[in-house]
Amino acid sequence: MAALCSISERQLERVFKRYLNCTPSQWLRELQCRLAKDLIAQGYSSKAAAAEVKFATDAHFCREFKKVFGTSPQSFAPNRLGCLSLTVLDRVGRGVREARELGASEVRRSQGAASNGRLYAE
Repeated sequence: MAALCSISERQLERVFKRYLNCTPSQWLRELQCRLAKDLIAQGYSSKAAAAEVKFATDAHFCREFKKVFGTSPQSFAPNRLGCLSLTVLDRVGRGVREARELGASEVRRSQGAASNGRLYAE
């Protein structure tokens, strides 16, 4: 990337840190995960999506995907009707934000028959 921009690698890192608040490698990893999420939503398996976006192993892909989205890749897979379930969208939209704010160690899932799948602080 730095060569394409005609700047040094260190200068590229400074630009990324200043404007995107991450490193170029973090940005690239998040891009790969976003592309994989779209493929999985279209019906690709986790393994096929991982291979398509050039992850070395499925396990590495799943680990990085969970870091970015806070949930497994298969939670974005379409159900039998061909659409994402609302609980996945709710969990990603609200739950991940809450988990990041509270910290992963302070969060637990509500248990019981009436569980709505939301995250609560202990």
